[in-house]
Amino acid sequence: MSAQEKQLRRIGPGFSIAAFARATGLPYRRVEKAVSAGEIATVTLGGVTKIPETELPRVLRAYGIETIAAE
Repeated sequence: MSAQEKQLRRIGPGFSIAAFARATGLPYRRVEKAVSAGEIATVTLGGVTKIPETELPRVLRAYGIETIAAE
C-alpha cells in the first residue's frame, strides 16, 4: 500500500482531509483552507483530526455540488 493510499484510507468514523477532498471532488488545498478557517467542522481525538460524515452533505450544498442519486 502506497503512502497516498494510507492517507486516503478511513480508519474509524469521519474523513481525513484527503478522503474528504476526494469524496467531494474539491481540491485538497481548498478543503485544508476551509478546515483552517473553520468553514468545515472537525473533531480531534488522540491527535487525529477527522471531518465528521455529517459535514459531507452540508459542504456539498454550500459549494453547490450536485449529488447524483443512486439508481
